[in-house]
Amino acid sequence: MNFVSKKIEEGGRTVADKLRQTREQKSLSLKEISKKLNIKYEYLENLEKGRYDQLPEGIYEKTFLKKYARVLGLNYKELEKNFLKEKGVSGTQREKDVFSKKRLKSYEFLVFPKIVKSIIIIIVAGVFFVYIGFYLKISFSPPNIEIMEPIDNLVTDNSFVYIIGKTNRETEVTINNELVLKDNLGSFKEKVNLKKGLNTITISAKNRYSQKKIIEKQILVK
Repeated sequence: MNFVSKKIEEGGRTVADKLRQTREQKSLSLKEISKKLNIKYEYLENLEKGRYDQLPEGIYEKTFLKKYARVLGLNYKELEKNFLKEKGVSGTQREKDVFSKKRLKSYEFLVFPKIVKSIIIIIVAGVFFVYIGFYLKISFSPPNIEIMEPIDNLVTDNSFVYIIGKTNRETEVTINNELVLKDNLGSFKEKVNLKKGLNTITISAKNRYSQKKIIEKQILVK
């Protein structure tokens, strides 16, 4: 049997008619095309029956139309033009529709929930790094220590002197390499024996990982 293909006239046909008639002319089933294009059967059926309001709007419906037009060997640009006319979409509306443009502007890709989420993550990460930086600075910096007595360059005729000071509870304090006991507030008072002449008292303060802070007091005994 010999088959003779006839060209169907374009005039007066809707997009739905063109799609359906071209498919039938090519002896293709809708299920067959649905499987090939990985598009739901219902969407292709809606296209062929002109039920455009039952299609996903925007880029999806145009993607379906484009794929369907290609598999049928139809001119997509012409179909799209007529498709928009049939839907009643004006040129101004198409310009405003982000999905109708060939080229999207970068700001139109912004999704605000994702932006808010990203901003929150950045803020939390920033706070975390600031905290870590502050913690490391405290951990590795020499500790604070205050010596109230004796005064600098003290001259005395006593054979001893009291070293009175205050630091943090966690700070280890030594006087002339001897460990000093502190109270719960970090205060300490230690008696140091003196010899005649110039005495140098070395007070050292250190946290677990920090550098040492060293204070020297010179006392002259007459």
